[in-house]
Amino acid sequence: MSTTFLNREDIEQIAIKALMSSGASEAAASALAKGVAAAEMDGIASHGLVYVPIYCEHLTCGKVNPNAQVVVNQTAPSAIVVDADSGFAHPAIDAGFDLLIKSAKKNGCAAMSVRNSYNCGVLGFHSERIAQAGMTGLGFTNAPASIMPVGGDTSVIGTNPFSVAVPDGKGGVAFVIDQSASVVAKSEIKMHAQAGKPIPEGWAYDANGNPTTDADAAMKGSMAPVGGYKGFGAGLMVEVFAAVMAGATLGKDASPFAGTAGGPPRTGQFFFAASPDVFSPDVFGDRVQSLTESIEVQAGAHLPGSGRFAKRAKHEQSGVEVSIALLEKIQAI
Repeated sequence: MSTTFLNREDIEQIAIKALMSSGASEAAASALAKGVAAAEMDGIASHGLVYVPIYCEHLTCGKVNPNAQVVVNQTAPSAIVVDADSGFAHPAIDAGFDLLIKSAKKNGCAAMSVRNSYNCGVLGFHSERIAQAGMTGLGFTNAPASIMPVGGDTSVIGTNPFSVAVPDGKGGVAFVIDQSASVVAKSEIKMHAQAGKPIPEGWAYDANGNPTTDADAAMKGSMAPVGGYKGFGAGLMVEVFAAVMAGATLGKDASPFAGTAGGPPRTGQFFFAASPDVFSPDVFGDRVQSLTESIEVQAGAHLPGSGRFAKRAKHEQSGVEVSIALLEKIQAI
């Protein structure tokens, strides 16, 4: 397979051009392209350039509103409510972000909900921005249903990630936790199905709720929740914040993020930002450092997010290796 190397700016510009050619505004395309480039830089290719043709298809088929008018309301001193108007999640999150940080600094903590939204890509990308602003950030996003309750036979929640990003007290980010309610991403099973390969045991269930290694059967069934009932519980928590609290569509009622059927998914996100300067100004930095060092000193142990940080640093120097075939597919758009 022929490949080439691209830097962050190259990736952003390629994504922007394709998105705008498919009807996105410059502002929306720019916001989404930053997320695409960040995913590539962090080694999370499944949410990078490979997703751009899907984003473009969804602009043209009606799953994403290319003319979305994002509305931001501050409904209480520490509450920001954003309506994405069935547009992309990234510009909607951007629209309320500065107000979230400002409110958290003033009041000690603040929350922002986003409704009538879409796939927000790598959730940790958004939570990390909160930490970069000096706040401890917590994020939730729901997705179309793909996980059955343990013992059940009908999917109720999606892969529903949550993310925690912690500042280091020195202007940087100490670590980022970013994990979903499923053992693996659904895209992993889809790739196995397309390749005609079986999936490992423990990844998924068939349509009758039985464990399966058949990728095609898994695509018609359910993702396996990580940790069994505990993973389903974590996903249900995410559903409460990202859908119920945000006033977004429940995963069980949302249209798929893949394909052209069903119209806009209108899923949601929810973010908390808490200020260390208000809660623990005298000890926060020292406690975070002590906590992270207790992990890092252990041979073979690593902080959550350290892998993506390392790949980011490497890719900033060497660029990201990208398939030329994928680039040609995007450039054809």
